Amino acid sequence: MPMLSELGDYVEIPALDEKEWKPIFISSMFELVRGRENNMAMLEDGDIPLISAKANNNGLKGFVHSPKKVIAGQCITLNNDGDGGAGFAYYQPANMALDTHVTALMPRFDMSMFTMLFIAECISGLHGFFGHGLSISNPRAKRIRIMLPVTDSGEPDYEYMEQYAKNMMLRKYQQYLTFLQQ
Repeated sequence: MPMLSELGDYVEIPALDEKEWKPIFISSMFELVRGRENNMAMLEDGDIPLISAKANNNGLKGFVHSPKKVIAGQCITLNNDGDGGAGFAYYQPANMALDTHVTALMPRFDMSMFTMLFIAECISGLHGFFGHGLSISNPRAKRIRIMLPVTDSGEPDYEYMEQYAKNMMLRKYQQYLTFLQQ
């Protein structure tokens, strides 16, 4: 996570309910890359994060050595099915290996960590819709639309999403600092 000094200043922006929202295809923003690790028990311990379809801990199952494929970080992972985690999405900062029950959403254009954190939360709102009876295949994932705040021209408002996430972090950091000073 970023240092407080890296977040910039708190900027007044409209509240979430004051913004116009529209459904946006995730495939318009991200390339979908399916995980390839299907026999995780056979992987040796190492230093590469292994992301699985967990409902917690950012999907981190452990650390492995020599996976089949290393996926570049600075992306979002989407749980296709799994232990109650189907539909959850997490921002992943580091290079990783993915099990076959996870899809990496690789940004199609330059997108900040803060914007991806916002979008991951919006995707996770679909969590209750998916499960073992309805998993997320790649064809199904390409048809998923999520509600996002948009600009006056109807395009996703990435600047708003980024500032909203920064404001939330600044607020939390301030709460922590206030608590420590007591």
